Amino acid sequence: MGNKALKTLFIIICTAVILSLIFTGCSLFGEGEEQAAEETVTEEEDETAQEEIAASSIITTITLWDCLEPRERMALMESRDQFLSAYRDINLETRHFRSQEELEDQFEAASLAGAGPQLLLLDFDGVYRLAPSNVVKEIVDEVDYAFVLDGLKEISAYNSRDYVIPFRAYNMLTLFYNEDIVENIPRDFEEVFAYIEQVNALENEEEDIGQYGFLLNESQADWIIPFVGGYNGWIIDYASSSLTLDSAAMEKTLEFLDYSYTQTGLLEGGLEYGDISELFKTGAAHMIIDYYSNAEEYEEAGIDVGLAKIPRVWEGTRYPTPNISGLGFMININTYEEQLDASREFIDFMISQDIQDDWNSSTLTLPAFTNLEESSDPLIGAALEQAGICRGKPYDQILMVIINAINDNVESLLAGDIIPGDAALKIQEDAIRLRSGIAPLEPKQEEVQEEDGNAENNDSRENQ
Repeated sequence: MGNKALKTLFIIICTAVILSLIFTGCSLFGEGEEQAAEETVTEEEDETAQEEIAASSIITTITLWDCLEPRERMALMESRDQFLSAYRDINLETRHFRSQEELEDQFEAASLAGAGPQLLLLDFDGVYRLAPSNVVKEIVDEVDYAFVLDGLKEISAYNSRDYVIPFRAYNMLTLFYNEDIVENIPRDFEEVFAYIEQVNALENEEEDIGQYGFLLNESQADWIIPFVGGYNGWIIDYASSSLTLDSAAMEKTLEFLDYSYTQTGLLEGGLEYGDISELFKTGAAHMIIDYYSNAEEYEEAGIDVGLAKIPRVWEGTRYPTPNISGLGFMININTYEEQLDASREFIDFMISQDIQDDWNSSTLTLPAFTNLEESSDPLIGAALEQAGICRGKPYDQILMVIINAINDNVESLLAGDIIPGDAALKIQEDAIRLRSGIAPLEPKQEEVQEEDGNAENNDSRENQ
């Protein structure tokens, strides 16, 4: 083999070696890039996992206890879901109790032990049970009470300190009228009496018996108490919890009843609540006074319902002032720092315009605030006008005493056994005796209505 051939062979071998080295290097480089990429992805996944762990560690969990009726309970769950979607850093747990008494018992024990939920949503009666036990925080700057309904403001406090953040209002009487029949809403009871006389005259002409221009449930004190407020008095002093039943306003209220039922017979007496309700459902009663929560029931009966403030009192210038109660938030005295901030966030969310609108449409309660946008629903608008002049419903134990004393003496008054002035004095005396335990209390008004199958008409939430 010549030198030329050897050179050619040598060149071929060198080329092969070089190409082999080149391909090997490329392969090693490619594997290095792939490995580096895999390491980068792994690092990013680790960082994401660490961020998720860090985020979960800063979520603040708060707990709310309630004793709501089914309809309100559903509204609360819907509001809770909306809140959790908007506030990812807060977790809200809830527990439902079948009665407020059970809730208060368990909460008081837990809070005294340094535990318990951060929030309660319950009836305003909770103030009188929990505030004296020093288990709930005083409300200082969580809400501006200047925009709270006056009646709810009156029962938010204990010993001149506020303990409830008002949320919703309910349990309020107002005027119901049949819009298909009543053209002009009476502005005062003089006009109510004139309308009654007009209906009675038509009955005599057309022999159409069984029509009532207006009916009042005089057998139950809840329907009488508003007139005491209309005559510029009231049944209790909220600051001292003392009874104020022996007043000129109470005497004038009793004179109004005596005039309406006994002297003139303008108002039909002896009808039970169920009778009055049924007469309104059939169109035989043109106007009645009833709880706002029953508007839906009358609409379902086919009545074109209108609502308005109860007309101004007879021989007076003021509107009657029904009792009003509501739902409110209370904060556990053991709530601090992040949990207190989260609780305030939830309360602010619940009293916002959107949530209040949701509850307007899904429950038979009313907003507790006066600075919200006007509702497009005329019934809600009219009911809020009435709510604006209502007085706070006294604590149940005190109210039961007042109701018993009024019921007994109004019955004697209308039977002609006692005059208004003496009856007002005796109402005060009887209430004091009942409160001191000297005399036994009759069954609560709600229990009486349950026996008649009408319990829902004394508590606006019982028919929800």
